[in-house]
Amino acid sequence: KKALVLSSTERQTRTLGQITNLMSIDAQRLQDIPNYLHALWYSPLQIVLAIYFLWQQLGASSMGGVLVIMITIPFTKYIAQFMGKMQKGLMESKDKRVDLNSEVLANMKVIKFQAWEEAFLKRITALREAELDKLLEYLIGFTLSRMVWNFTPLLVAIATFAAYVWSGHDLDVATALTSLALFAILRFPLFMLPQVINSAVEGMVAIGRIQSFLMADEHSPVGPGSLEQNGIRMDYVSAAYDSKKPKVN
Repeated sequence: KKALVLSSTERQTRTLGQITNLMSIDAQRLQDIPNYLHALWYSPLQIVLAIYFLWQQLGASSMGGVLVIMITIPFTKYIAQFMGKMQKGLMESKDKRVDLNSEVLANMKVIKFQAWEEAFLKRITALREAELDKLLEYLIGFTLSRMVWNFTPLLVAIATFAAYVWSGHDLDVATALTSLALFAILRFPLFMLPQVINSAVEGMVAIGRIQSFLMADEHSPVGPGSLEQNGIRMDYVSAAYDSKKPKVN
């Protein structure tokens, strides 16, 4: 409905490929956000409770794991910003490729008459390769971020046990097993929270794109009455539809 009422200026900037991606990809990302949204509050709560019970079990040595968590927070923020930039670049490349595909399909008869198949094939292939390069960069960044976040719980456990042993305590089986159970509880929110951050970043990018489209200028329909109010004045004009014009032999 919005696409039908865009102004002439917005129609020149809003391509068919962009509108298609807004309806298919960006809308789907917004739909996926509620599945992980509650993890934004229960993941920090689980982390705080797990650290509290670790303090009861290991004492001040548990601060070694807290220090590791505090160190990883700036990295998490940087990775989220980096993934947001990669996601935005990927969507722009996808818009260009889908727009050209739609243009080719809409004008296939002209392309066939003019024998432009090879030229448009090269253009589509170049845009697809550029999109795949952006996708590769995004997947590499996503893989590295997952690797860092999956390694964080193990690093927290190593730092906590190392601080416990270096402080002069004996690490017995009961303490180790209880602590490992608490680390298992800590592992899930530390694993889930980065995924939620990634989904939130993708959702923010999608919201920005959809908001920009929905807030675009719309044309003002010309209603009945005098056209002078709309800034239009025509004097001594003869007008007719093309089908009504006289044919000249």
